[in-house]
Amino acid sequence: MSGRPERSRAGDEDHVAGLVAGYREGHALAQDFYLSDAVFRRDVERVFMAQWHLAGHVSEIPQPGDYLLFDLLGESVIVVRDRDGAVHALANVCRHRGSRLCLEPRGNVRRFTCPYHAWVYNLDGGLFSARLMGAETDKATLGLKRLAIELFQGLIYVSFADRPESFAPARRVLEPLVAPFDLARTRVAARISYPVAANWKLLVENYNECYHCTAAHPEFSRSHVIHLPDDIAGPLNRAIADRAAATGAPADTLDGTWPNKAAGEIDVYYRRYALFEGYRSGSEDGRPVAPLLGGLTGWDGGASDVYVGLLNPMLVYSDHAVIYRFIPVDKDTSIQDVIWLVREDAVEGRDYDRERLVWLWDVTTQSDKLIIEKNQEGIRSRYYEPGPFAPMESYTQWFVNCYLNLIG
Repeated sequence: MSGRPERSRAGDEDHVAGLVAGYREGHALAQDFYLSDAVFRRDVERVFMAQWHLAGHVSEIPQPGDYLLFDLLGESVIVVRDRDGAVHALANVCRHRGSRLCLEPRGNVRRFTCPYHAWVYNLDGGLFSARLMGAETDKATLGLKRLAIELFQGLIYVSFADRPESFAPARRVLEPLVAPFDLARTRVAARISYPVAANWKLLVENYNECYHCTAAHPEFSRSHVIHLPDDIAGPLNRAIADRAAATGAPADTLDGTWPNKAAGEIDVYYRRYALFEGYRSGSEDGRPVAPLLGGLTGWDGGASDVYVGLLNPMLVYSDHAVIYRFIPVDKDTSIQDVIWLVREDAVEGRDYDRERLVWLWDVTTQSDKLIIEKNQEGIRSRYYEPGPFAPMESYTQWFVNCYLNLIG
C-alpha cells in the first residue's frame, strides 16, 4: 500500500499538467519546475528512470570479474565484465531479501556473494547457489535483475526503463562521425565531481547555451568561438572544414534526429566548431595536452560537440575528450560529474600532465557552479518571473521542449 494518499497523487498530476500547459514558448521555465516536489517526482520517473545514462568506460573494467557501480537516485547498478568478455548491467539488489551485493564502488570478483545471507551469483547475474535453501528452490528464476545496456565507442550506457529508447540513431548516424576519434581505445585520465546547490535542470540549461560564456568564462572565451554571434563565428566554423578533413576529424553537423527524432529513439547530435587561431586544443596556452586520438593525423584547431542522449554531452578535441554527467541528488542539489579521456597508451607524466589536461574545464565548471547556484537563489525569490530566451539560447530552448515532452 502506498504511503502517499491517492488524492495527493492526483493533485501532483493536476499540478504538473497545469505547469506544462501554461508554459510560454521562447521563455524560461516557471518557478515550480525547479522548486516543486511534485515536479521532481515526475522528473525522477519520466526523465531519469527513462533516459540512457553514461555509467562508465570499458577501460575501467578491462578484465573478467572487473566491475563498477553506477548509482542514481537510490538505485545502484553493477556494470561487470564476464568470463567471455561480455559486459552486463545488473541491479545491485540480492534476490533473497534485497540487500546490496556490492558495497565497494569498484572491484574484481569471481562471483558476487551477498554479504547478508551469502547467496552467490555468477558474473552474468545468474544465481549460483542459495545457501541452505531446499532443492525446490528454482534458481533459474532468482537471478539478479538485468538492466538495458549499450556499448558505444567504448562508452557504457545503461537505462532503468523496461522499454528504453532505441539506440539505433547512435549506431546509424552518430557512430561514423565519432569513430575517427576511436574513443573505445581511450581511458579515463581524470574525473572530478562538483556538488551544486541547484535543481538539475539549471545545470543542463546552463551547459546548453554559451550566451553566458563571455561574462562568466574568460578562460573558455579566449579559445572557443562558440560564444560569438553566428555572423562572426560562422565563417570561422566554415573555415575549419578543410583543416578537419585533412586530419581525419569529421567536420559535419548532424541535426537529423536532434530535435526532430522519431518517437522512441535516443537524441543524438554532432558538430565540429573552431577554436581561435593559435589554439590546437582546449588548454590554457593553446598547445596540445595529450597525444592525438584515434587515427587523426594532426590538430585541426577544432572541437566536436557530441550528444548521446539528453543527459550525456561530450566535447572531443583532437587529443582528448571531456564528458559531462548531470546527476540529481534531490530537488535542490545536483552533481556535475566531469570525465577526461586520453588515448589508452598515454602515460601520465610522459605524454600528458593531469593539471594541464583538466585546467580549462575545471576552471569553467567551478565558475558554472557559482552562477548556477546564484541562478537557483534568484529563482526562489518571490520576484522571479520567466524571461525570454536570447537567440544564443536556442539549444536551451531545445532542452526545455524535450523536457516538457517527457514529463507532459
